Amino acid sequence: MDLLWGSWTEALVTALVVDLGEPITAGPLRDRLARTLGDPTLTIGYWIPEQSDYVDEAGRHLDLPAHDTGRSVRLISDAGQPLAALVHDPAVLDPPHLVEDIAAAARLAIANARLQAQVRARVTEVDASRRRLVEAADDQRRQLERELRDGAERRLTAVAELLSAGGPSLAELETGLEAARRELRELARGIHPATLTDHGLLPALSELRARSPVPVEITAPTQSWPAAVEAAAYFACSEALANVAKYAQATRVQIRITSDARHLRLEIIDDGIGGADPARGSGLRGLADRVDALGGFLSIDSALAHGTRLTAELPISN
Repeated sequence: MDLLWGSWTEALVTALVVDLGEPITAGPLRDRLARTLGDPTLTIGYWIPEQSDYVDEAGRHLDLPAHDTGRSVRLISDAGQPLAALVHDPAVLDPPHLVEDIAAAARLAIANARLQAQVRARVTEVDASRRRLVEAADDQRRQLERELRDGAERRLTAVAELLSAGGPSLAELETGLEAARRELRELARGIHPATLTDHGLLPALSELRARSPVPVEITAPTQSWPAAVEAAAYFACSEALANVAKYAQATRVQIRITSDARHLRLEIIDDGIGGADPARGSGLRGLADRVDALGGFLSIDSALAHGTRLTAELPISN
């Protein structure tokens, strides 16, 4: 019986090797494994390290079943790193050594399919980010219109009414015009600060520090970076400091910038109450989209009662 069983498993693995050696047009890896193993319910989850998650071949999140659901899960690794998970009928892959033989035969094909799933998941993320960027741009245009109408436009209208009424004092005109200019400067600073354009990132961060109600310490090299990178770093700091002032109950903030030939790395650390969640507000999510659009990544570590650390890494174009 053992001889027959061994011959069957050897034939099964051989058939799988042959099938996986066929061109990709032979069908998705899941279908080919399901066909060879005789389990039409088989599912493959590919481990995506950046997401710490398993996804299917379409790049969608895949929940691994619990032990009491009548399904078995076999985890496949490569050099100690998670690679994939096979979700299958418990009657399939029952011999202990068979899963290792199957894993060895399928490892290269799984790595290739995982890469394709990773690309699809990334494309899905990029599409979502682009949609959010378009929606954010529309929201910003509407907000800009409201701020112009309710701020500078209202003050300039008041100045025009003073002129049409006749006899306004010069002091009244100067007061109204200065208020309108001040509001326009504040509005322009929120859109894109002149200091950032004219003098670069560090002077612009110094302005942010001067306006922050929480003490800010800045550690950064004295150099310049591409305009898009400096803008992303500036708005990351601006959004983070705004959140600190509103929610963090912090006593100090540290901004640390380091860079090499390929990347600018930004860390913003506060000693507040923690609990920051990008999913709860558009500010941090929009910031993540801005960083993602440049090909970088952003992470937030914000455990309750342990402060918040925002880390962004931005590629520097040559």
